[in-house]
Amino acid sequence: MTIPTFITFEVTDVETGYPYAIAWSLPDGQYKSILVRPEEDWLIDFEMGSYNPDAPPLQDLLDKGESVLDILKEWDLDFESGELYCQDPVLAQYCLDLMFDAYGRECDYDLISEYDLYENIDSLDLDEQRRWIMDTEGLSATHCEDALKAMIFLYARLDTQA
Repeated sequence: MTIPTFITFEVTDVETGYPYAIAWSLPDGQYKSILVRPEEDWLIDFEMGSYNPDAPPLQDLLDKGESVLDILKEWDLDFESGELYCQDPVLAQYCLDLMFDAYGRECDYDLISEYDLYENIDSLDLDEQRRWIMDTEGLSATHCEDALKAMIFLYARLDTQA
């Protein structure tokens, strides 16, 4: 079974923040999860005080985070199809645009709602199955790595039922 490319983000602030954690799936069902080292011009969030209290401390992001440029290079290798499935396409597009704009690049990836993978299943049923997976696996909807795991588990579960 080949898994579609799913992607999830955690952001400092939903309105004007930047991504500080990202997780994405690979075709074989494995995934990558990383912290993002903020770009210099993104640091205004810290100065303005609009910073997600669940985010790691700024120093951890600066010390342990991957550079945006390195992430973009890695995506060039990992995103074969160019289609990225996500739970919140608006947020994901915002994050991608912010990251690509930092290096004067255009985002060539197509963001697609995860629900579009499951045309014959009601979105409420999908959400219920996702909640069940998150509860039984002890996953948190607020962590991008956990949200990604739930997306992979849900896809595998529904693919085997088809």
